[in-house]
Amino acid sequence: MNETELAEAERTRMPDSDRGCLISCAAILILASVIMLPVFVRGFPAGFDAVRHYRWTSHFIDALRDGAIYPRWLPAANDGQGSPVPLYYPPLPFYVAAAFSLVTANTLQAMALSCWLALALSGLTMYAFSRSVLSGGMSFAAAALYMIAPYHLLDLYQGSTVSEFWAFAWVPLLLAAVRHVSVGRSLQGVAWLAFGYAMLVLTHVPVAFLTTLTLPIYALLLTRNPRALLRMTAGAALGAGLAAIFLIPVFFEIGYVKLFFKFDYRDYFLFERVRAALTSTRFPAESSLFSYSLDLDLVGVGLLALFLVSSLLIWMEWRARKSDSDWIRSWFAIWIVTVFSFLMTTRLTAPIWRITPGLTYLFFPYRWLIVASAGACFLGSLSVWMLMRDGKWRSLKTAALGIVVVLNLAIGALAIWRAPIASDGFAGGLSRRDPREYRPKWWDGQLRKEQSQSAASVESGDAQVRAIDDSGIEQSYSVSAGTDSVITLRPLYFPGWIARVDGEKREIAPGPEGNIQLHVEPGEHTLTLSFEDTWPRTVGKIVSAVSFLIFLGVLSGSAGIPACSLRFLRSPKTRAGRDARAPR
Repeated sequence: MNETELAEAERTRMPDSDRGCLISCAAILILASVIMLPVFVRGFPAGFDAVRHYRWTSHFIDALRDGAIYPRWLPAANDGQGSPVPLYYPPLPFYVAAAFSLVTANTLQAMALSCWLALALSGLTMYAFSRSVLSGGMSFAAAALYMIAPYHLLDLYQGSTVSEFWAFAWVPLLLAAVRHVSVGRSLQGVAWLAFGYAMLVLTHVPVAFLTTLTLPIYALLLTRNPRALLRMTAGAALGAGLAAIFLIPVFFEIGYVKLFFKFDYRDYFLFERVRAALTSTRFPAESSLFSYSLDLDLVGVGLLALFLVSSLLIWMEWRARKSDSDWIRSWFAIWIVTVFSFLMTTRLTAPIWRITPGLTYLFFPYRWLIVASAGACFLGSLSVWMLMRDGKWRSLKTAALGIVVVLNLAIGALAIWRAPIASDGFAGGLSRRDPREYRPKWWDGQLRKEQSQSAASVESGDAQVRAIDDSGIEQSYSVSAGTDSVITLRPLYFPGWIARVDGEKREIAPGPEGNIQLHVEPGEHTLTLSFEDTWPRTVGKIVSAVSFLIFLGVLSGSAGIPACSLRFLRSPKTRAGRDARAPR
């Protein structure tokens, strides 16, 4: 090879940092596949929330096939009477599963692949977050710890809470974006903050709410610069705008469903049943919310042990060296956020729960373990670097950290090994009623055989109704009426349903059981029924569309995405040159 060829090869060679980043990304994907292998081999876990997510995902896929781009109504739910669940439950996990179902043609397999993607994304975003402070190897360690964190695995293998499992993917991204904005003036961090916040809102509302309460604490610990804080606020607002297609209808149409909440947050504080958790059957083969609450105390103990040991090792190093480099501020901010998250899972913060508007609607304080898991795993990886750097008492420190890591691995492995499997039970769940909080307020909640078997019935008058197409969000019927008649149709009454008789809109009302009812005059008629947008749904679409255009403008105005996409959230200071004392 001549000198010209050597120079060209050197010019086009991938930088070592990019190569290492891609290797780490590949390793994260492999680790996600290994963790998900029991699901792919044995089947989707039948946790206490599994049938609900299977039912909603199946109905959502059916609605997409029926032609709805964003299904707001599930026509096949409740024995064909329908359900407004997608109006109140974020749609992102349903869309991902629907996309995979195009390949698998099987809902459970599609849900499994969706969870694999969520797990992989959680590792990738944790890696991106950690790279703002740690080296590539230590960042991969943080990502691996986060992926195998016991609450992370419990969420899937014992609870089967698919949407909450997806929320793990976005918390590290938000932490990384906030830090990026705090140290730089580039619009890139604002764009990714907006993207991460929108994705979290479109994934799981309770986790989005608790994260919204946590981020201001984290931001103020990182910076007091008014401009930086204003950029963070703008990023979060833009993210809310991107998610407005979901958020605005929720805010304005929440009164259309029965807000029945059977869970009291005071019954689910952590670390109050540790003895019972240790003496009972850990992770029983048939999961229930009660057994899950016992498992959570065991999970919480393991995660708390990792946090305490990691914090001690980091404090010892800081005390010995008194370093004031940039990473110290990041470490301290994460430490405070993690402490706050752990405290919010306990009864010690009951006064905060009582006085904070909306907080009680989280129902389960243990959801704060998502943020606590991110913080504890980051600090655990940082403490590994401490061990490599400081030789004093290294054997003792390594043993202490190794014990808590093995403890968490054992808890996670036990959750996987004892995962309930009941593939035959999922299909039967399609006929279940939706939970009370998602039932139209006009419906009495009963599933009647005559309603499911008949598309329409005549309540009064002399009329005959023949169904031409009585499924989906667009239905049609032919009506032959000898006298003025009142007809009841199978779908449940809900704002958005529009009836047209011979092309003209007709007023509809809820019947005694909550189904759609309307009046027709004598004669031969064509009756159509369609589920359309109300003004909040239309406004939500407009706000999201405008926000998306703004987002594209902000993204294009930033510095662009480097060759390895996971380097985009490394702070400008970090890219320019790190403090020589920072973790490498």
